[in-house]
Amino acid sequence: MRTAFINSVAGYGSTGRIVDQLARMPDVEGRIYYGRKKNLAAAETFRFNGFAGSAAHAVKTFLLDGQGFANAKETARMIDDLRTFAPDLIHLHNLHGYYLNVEVLFRFLKDSGIPVIWTMHDCWAFTGHCAHYESVGCEQWKTECRNCPALRHYPVTFNGHHVRDNYRKKREVFASLPVSQLTLVTPSQWLKEQLAESFLNQYECVHIPNGIDLSRFQPQERTPDGVFRILAVAGQWYPEKGWNDLKRLAGMLGEDERLIVVGVSAKQKREIEGERVTAIEHTDSIEALAELYSGADVLLNPTYEDTFPTVNIEAQACGCPVVTYRTGGSPEMLAEKTGIVVPRGDLQAMYRAVQDLKEKRIVLHREDAVQNAAQYTVETMLSAYRQLYTRKTGE
Repeated sequence: MRTAFINSVAGYGSTGRIVDQLARMPDVEGRIYYGRKKNLAAAETFRFNGFAGSAAHAVKTFLLDGQGFANAKETARMIDDLRTFAPDLIHLHNLHGYYLNVEVLFRFLKDSGIPVIWTMHDCWAFTGHCAHYESVGCEQWKTECRNCPALRHYPVTFNGHHVRDNYRKKREVFASLPVSQLTLVTPSQWLKEQLAESFLNQYECVHIPNGIDLSRFQPQERTPDGVFRILAVAGQWYPEKGWNDLKRLAGMLGEDERLIVVGVSAKQKREIEGERVTAIEHTDSIEALAELYSGADVLLNPTYEDTFPTVNIEAQACGCPVVTYRTGGSPEMLAEKTGIVVPRGDLQAMYRAVQDLKEKRIVLHREDAVQNAAQYTVETMLSAYRQLYTRKTGE
């Protein structure tokens, strides 16, 4: 089955790894079309945008809120190669990311009649600007975005005059495909429910959770030493991920408690590191992460906006229970015996949950965490997608 994948990155980051895994499934002849970052994929790739094109897209986004509506020439170049590749199926992922023109792409998709699957990793497709809106409590997207309270959130713009036009253009472009041609996929049930209230609710939506490699995320030996270790992991920390809450938490720690924060910048490291806080810059080493998860007593996820954070699964796979805010899809991969969910933004409740675990008022066994994570494997994810591919193409 010849399948084209379109994503901002290839093999890089969570979405890049997913498209690389999908493109290398048995019986799939995959080709990844991407526009940014270093290519880390093992599958066949085609980069159709370069630094200059992405920079121009970023400028248009900042000045005119034009995310997704630039790089027409580069997108046409991709389509020329797509025609030569002649895919049986096209699988879309992140269409934002300063690299692609969605109007040019969807005209081609509609004219081609090729079956399309679109995996949504966030909310950008059905808003007038933002990729997530939970942290600002906005619900304009259900009717029509007008006055966006998240202009300084990704994709950052200083110009809010185009929000309503962007919403209308997205609705016209993304809802232009026949219902039979397009199937949506979400990694979380939460995002599926959001789509049901959006202008894309006429399309079939399938829930396929992301999976992790359990052969690499496994419990490792740990030696208790009387220190209670609290771990927080992110690819990048910013306020919507809970960075400010972590800084507040650093000042609440007891003498026998240690906070380890992974994914900080050099500036953030200087801000938070101290006698009871260890800050580690970004790492792509699964072995290093598995060691950190295994050595921690709890993973904290203070996120204010999230679709399906796989750090929650990774931690459980290594035997580490999770405490998270009730945000997006973050609670979905937790079970009663493997995690604690507290109201979003209630740092005191989060710290009380940590104390309950530390003092054993609540006991969560590491074996239960490992068992719960076992349902979220890469193999399970790929199998679900393979079944969907077969149904869409008849192959």
